[in-house]
Amino acid sequence: MAEQSQFSRLPKKQLVLIAEKLLDEGFPQGNPYGDYDFNTYYEDLSRVGKYFNITATHEDVEFFAKFLEMNDDVLAELFGGGDKSLYDKLIIPEAQTYELRYSVWGTCTYDDYMSQNFDSYDMNWVEDSAQQQRNDGSWDIYNGRNLRDTTYDNFDESDHSFDEVLPVSENVKESLLSRLVVENTSEVVSSLDRQTLLKLKSIIDSRLRSL
Repeated sequence: MAEQSQFSRLPKKQLVLIAEKLLDEGFPQGNPYGDYDFNTYYEDLSRVGKYFNITATHEDVEFFAKFLEMNDDVLAELFGGGDKSLYDKLIIPEAQTYELRYSVWGTCTYDDYMSQNFDSYDMNWVEDSAQQQRNDGSWDIYNGRNLRDTTYDNFDESDHSFDEVLPVSENVKESLLSRLVVENTSEVVSSLDRQTLLKLKSIIDSRLRSL
């Protein structure tokens, strides 16, 4: 669940007072990033937050920008001395968790430390056998399993792009866990011999029949 602004817990009357003060200082009613003055808005809100013993954060700036945008008409009436029942019409924004997918491209050097089991009649032939299988396309060096994490060096980033933003649902963690299990299992399976794989297949088939 997304972390909510500290200011969202304040009474609506206090939020209206803060909103009026922020508007007087030029705080945005909407996207706080559009004019590249985010730091100014952050400083304005930080000064206000001190009166409520709140240390403003990045999320708090977004909260008030959204609060002002969503309640534009109601706030205008309240600032003009409108009926106090208008407070009930104020909408408190709620943050949500989103997944930002992005691409980064460039060049680097890297080291992979991998392993692969080979059947051979002579230990001294294994390296030659691996090279031959790679040459004829029956084996690829990335079919092996990682012995330790890949190390990277000499990064030269060319550029990046933000590709899409997606809402994160509650079942994402479960699906991510399932994906990690499959990926890790694939690495283990690639190192097993035929007899062990057949036994594993029997266990999986038995489990599938019980579902």
